[in-house]
Amino acid sequence: MSPHSESRPVVTDGSLRNASSLQVRRTSRSSISRLRRNAKTRRRRIALLLAVTAAITLAIVLSKVSGGGEPTALTTPAETAQPPATATQAPSPAATETPTPAPARYELTTDERDLVERVVMAESGGESYEGQVLVAQCILNACEIDAERPGEVVVDYQYAKARPEPTQSVRDAVAAVFDQGETAVDAPILYFYNPAKTTSHWHETQDFVIEVGGHRFFAEKGADK
Repeated sequence: MSPHSESRPVVTDGSLRNASSLQVRRTSRSSISRLRRNAKTRRRRIALLLAVTAAITLAIVLSKVSGGGEPTALTTPAETAQPPATATQAPSPAATETPTPAPARYELTTDERDLVERVVMAESGGESYEGQVLVAQCILNACEIDAERPGEVVVDYQYAKARPEPTQSVRDAVAAVFDQGETAVDAPILYFYNPAKTTSHWHETQDFVIEVGGHRFFAEKGADK
């Protein structure tokens, strides 16, 4: 061999075949992995498309069933997954019933109410509300004790004959006493007079109860015994 000759590795045909086979295998494995990833991506896209299509179809069917076929806005799958709203419970009949008003203590006709209001106005129109209630209470007690109607009581007890138009305060006082049974005192007062305008020894022989606005009110002698 010449000293200038170079040593070169001798490659046999078998070695070439082995190197070529190794490169093919590596290329094949890379291609297979890529195909698998692509196939998986396609399957995901198809599954997502099918899910969206099914949700839209379900929304259309539900809108037709609930809305009588009228078009409604499409809902997304997230919206359709929400639970349906609970319907508000209708109030029970007992809760909606209007309370029955309590019966009046003493039923007055329209004419009797007008008469009592005018008498109370004549006797205590310039007094306080309490004084007006006391006069109305005297009339009511006389009606109940003597079992007479207001028209008879105002004559028997000699109430004022001049009877002006009542004020709202007087109307409220009469309604409070005759309708609602309110009283200013517990004693069954029947009589009253104004010492500044008249003198009455007979009134003073009865049981004195209270003085309001210059009027002295009395119950019948021995009525509480």
